[in-house]
Amino acid sequence: MAQTSEQQAPVTTINDAVVEWRRETLERAGLDNERAERIAASDADLHEAVRLLEQGCAPELLERILL
Repeated sequence: MAQTSEQQAPVTTINDAVVEWRRETLERAGLDNERAERIAASDADLHEAVRLLEQGCAPELLERILL
């Protein structure tokens, strides 16, 4: 009995694309990947996060403020 397994590319939703863009933006602003992922997936204000980072807010504190 032969099995056929089709490899399908993952379907990227608009939401996935937005979260990815938010994560990349946060990483460019100086966050590590794990924190950027958590904040990107939340409803935190992205512009506020970047502003706080630009003003020298520590990543740990930023995460506590936003989440």
